[in-house]
Amino acid sequence: MSYLIDYIKHFHDFEVAVIGDLMLDKYIIGKATRISQEAPVPVVCVESEKSVPGGAANVALNLLSLHAKADVFGVVGNDAAGQELTELLENAGANTDAIIKVSDRPTTVKTRIIASRQQVVRVDKEEVKKLPQELYDQLLAKLKSRLEASKLDAIIMEDYAKGVFEDLFMEKVVELATQHHVPVMLDPHPKHDFNIKGIHMMTPNLQEACALTKHEFIKESDNLRNNTSLQIIGDLLKSFWGCDIPVITLGGDGMALFLEKDKPPLIIPTRAKKVFDVSGAGDTVMAAMTLGLLAKASPEDAAKIANYAAGIVVGIVGTAAIQYDDLIKDIKNDEILKDHNQ
Repeated sequence: MSYLIDYIKHFHDFEVAVIGDLMLDKYIIGKATRISQEAPVPVVCVESEKSVPGGAANVALNLLSLHAKADVFGVVGNDAAGQELTELLENAGANTDAIIKVSDRPTTVKTRIIASRQQVVRVDKEEVKKLPQELYDQLLAKLKSRLEASKLDAIIMEDYAKGVFEDLFMEKVVELATQHHVPVMLDPHPKHDFNIKGIHMMTPNLQEACALTKHEFIKESDNLRNNTSLQIIGDLLKSFWGCDIPVITLGGDGMALFLEKDKPPLIIPTRAKKVFDVSGAGDTVMAAMTLGLLAKASPEDAAKIANYAAGIVVGIVGTAAIQYDDLIKDIKNDEILKDHNQ
């Protein structure tokens, strides 16, 4: 697999726009050694706290940590969380000029309380109503400006159903991108049955793919390549959604690529060695695979790169971005192990 590194070395050549629901992920970490006398819940003694970009912002962070450039498009509240999130992205190297601050909705914040590496509870602060039209117009104007300046190599739309996406806005994003010959990638949310045409790649997980296609997955055997229901789901994503490269992530079973209609999917086995937390793994897959495709890797090789990347981040507690050096090291170590076994 060492040849994959040749593609990764070109990641710094690319600039990608990430449009979507921006979040701040907060972690309160400690130990729980007793039960509260007030209610049957654990008492967590706090040892540390941290905040990291989440949602669409985590996709941007993954792009940056893979040495690409990232332009972030979205909305945050005019509040402390919005300021913190913007600063975290700027400190990581993101262009935040297209992040709009508003006073009438809070920044989405997910606070996770973790005790002994286990999540005890998650507290969400959010507003999920659709944005007013003037904000959509502002985001589109900023995107048009970046495209006309020939700054963008791809656009990623990250839908977490927090209010940023609606049909017409997504259609206009794809229309602008098509005019400038820039591919659009979509990480969809099952709450939204948008059916937007012109998507180059989409990366739903299996549950989301079933919801989007309204087709049930039935595991007939461990051989997913010959699974009838999985092939139907992939074909529906290609035909109904008009997507060039549907990629369905399968958790511990890896991912399935549907490259040709009416043909079995290509199954890429998972590379995860240990799994502590799957938070943000889909964000890593989207970032790594987008960059792989931009580097002229085949869809299969881009998926292999993404699989290596996801296999690393699921071994980290909390939302995490894949690190460039860790990805290179993991691929090299895999090659060394393969040569040793031969």
